[in-house]
Amino acid sequence: MIAALDRGIQIFLLRKGGIVEARRGFEPRHAEFLLFPTFEHQHARYLKPECADLLGDGAASETQVRITHFARATDVWRAPPSAAVLAGCHVWNEEFLRQRYEYRPDLPLFLLVVRAYRLAQPYDIPLRPSYAGCKSWVPLNEDVPAAAAEPVLADAEFAERRRDLVAQLPSECLKGGKQAAE
Repeated sequence: MIAALDRGIQIFLLRKGGIVEARRGFEPRHAEFLLFPTFEHQHARYLKPECADLLGDGAASETQVRITHFARATDVWRAPPSAAVLAGCHVWNEEFLRQRYEYRPDLPLFLLVVRAYRLAQPYDIPLRPSYAGCKSWVPLNEDVPAAAAEPVLADAEFAERRRDLVAQLPSECLKGGKQAAE
């Protein structure tokens, strides 16, 4: 959820892969990527009550999509066996986490730790049929400049939040961790 990353409330995404990647599961194909806003699985009922305002009005254009952020993946770790370990690190409620853990139990659930950046200005691009669907990676036809983007968290704050997350994770989650592909 882009709003949670933008406000610095959380620094990771949970990924198993979309329907398109179902056979092989989630693969961190890119170390840097634009955050593509989707509303397919975003419902207030999946958020902690104190985070319900993150969804805003939910209005989305039928012809355009607004790109406002990009991210750098810093780490990819296996999610802990229990979501309770992550309780204070995210915006989702227990129902959402239960669904993420139970969906396709044959595929591992990953924490994709990301450093979020605000673009210098928002970019509206055409909403194309090829952008639709449940998938982890959406190749864009448009160029969206990210060079002048600013981090949403200062270096020290991001490093501290990452250290706090590492301290909460069981060591088996961190084994074999990796960075996204270049």
